[in-house]
Amino acid sequence: MDNSEKIERNKKFILRYATAMNTSDGVEGYEETMRKFTDNENYIRAVVTFRNAFPDYSIFFEDITAEGDFVIAHGIMRGTHMGEIFGVPATFRKVEYPMMIKYHVVNDKIVNAWPMQDNMELFEQLGAISKPT
Repeated sequence: MDNSEKIERNKKFILRYATAMNTSDGVEGYEETMRKFTDNENYIRAVVTFRNAFPDYSIFFEDITAEGDFVIAHGIMRGTHMGEIFGVPATFRKVEYPMMIKYHVVNDKIVNAWPMQDNMELFEQLGAISKPT
């Protein structure tokens, strides 16, 4: 397989992963789905922690870029804050903010992932901090 085929395969893999994650039910189903795509326990725990705080969250990718074994997906996270996250108790507020995730994909497995999100925007929407005036 040449590099361009590998890149397209990895992008399609991440799209399959995102679709599966967005359609999984409950934390147990969510974790089970993740295990089909990754063995990285730290990543699984981080995503499950986030899922516990935002049980209805979905990520909508707006664009995907890939090079070699790396895929970068940029999009919007939407969800309802139903549990504690980063020390902030449930506010029951709906949030929507930009995020990006860099995935390291090898042989149809996510080896590692680095989510990057706008935490200031998240904290403002949760009411944990005030927007600057």
